[in-house]
Amino acid sequence: MSADLYSGGLKDGPVAVNPFTWSVWAGVTTDYQFRGISQNRRDATFQGGADVSYGIFYAGTALSGVNFDSRYNNNLQVDSNLEVDFYAGVKPVWNGVTFDFGVITYNYPNQLKGTADLNFVEIKAGASKTIWSDLTAGVTAYYSPDYTGEVGGAWAVEGTLSKPVYKYADVDFTLSGTVGHQFFDEETKYGLNDYTYGNVGLTAAYKAFSVDFRYWNTTLDKGEAPGGADTSYAQAGSAFVATAKVTY
Repeated sequence: MSADLYSGGLKDGPVAVNPFTWSVWAGVTTDYQFRGISQNRRDATFQGGADVSYGIFYAGTALSGVNFDSRYNNNLQVDSNLEVDFYAGVKPVWNGVTFDFGVITYNYPNQLKGTADLNFVEIKAGASKTIWSDLTAGVTAYYSPDYTGEVGGAWAVEGTLSKPVYKYADVDFTLSGTVGHQFFDEETKYGLNDYTYGNVGLTAAYKAFSVDFRYWNTTLDKGEAPGGADTSYAQAGSAFVATAKVTY
C-alpha cells in the first residue's frame, strides 16, 4: 500500500448475508511509507497479504520489503529487510457509525541479533461514518506501550476523509487523504520528537485491480528521523508514491 501497510480488515459497513468473507492481495509500491517515513530508502518494494472476516470479527496478515540496513565502521549490519504484520479485531456498527477495535503486531523476522528489538505491538480504536454524499470520515487512535526500537510508549492519532469522485466505464476514482500526529512519551530513551504527517491521493479501481497515486509529507526535515538525527534508512520529507495492487 502507498499508505500504511496495515489495512485493518475488510470494508466497513453492515455484515453481509454470508458472514464469512476472505481476500488475498499482492502489489508493488514505489516507496513503503509508514506515518510519513520511508521504510525502504525511497526504493520500490513488493507487498502482499490476506484478510478474513466473520460477522464483525476480522483478522489478517500483511508483508512488505523494508530496508533498515545500516553501517557501522564500514561494516554492513542487516537490521531488517522484511516486515510481517498480523492483526485482528472487531468492527461493530451502531447508528451508522462503524467502530474498529483491534490489535496489530509488527514483526521483523530477520533483524540483527543483539540490537534493539524492532518488533512492537499497537492497540487501536477508531470510528468512521459516511457523513454527506458518499463522503466518509474517520478517526483512529493507536497506542504502543513499547514502540519499535524499544524506545518506550508512543501514540498516533489520525483522521481520514474519502470520497468517490468520478466513474468512467468500469473504473472508479476515489479521492482520499489522512492527517495524523505521532506522539512519543516523555520518558522515551532517545528524546524522540513528536511530528505531524499527512497524505492526499487518488485511487483508480477496476474490478480486482487498483492503482493509487499519493503525496506524503511530514513536519520533519527531509531525511530526518523522529530522534532528530539524519539516518540512511529513516527518511521523512515529501514523497510522491505510486502503488499498484490486485485483490482476489
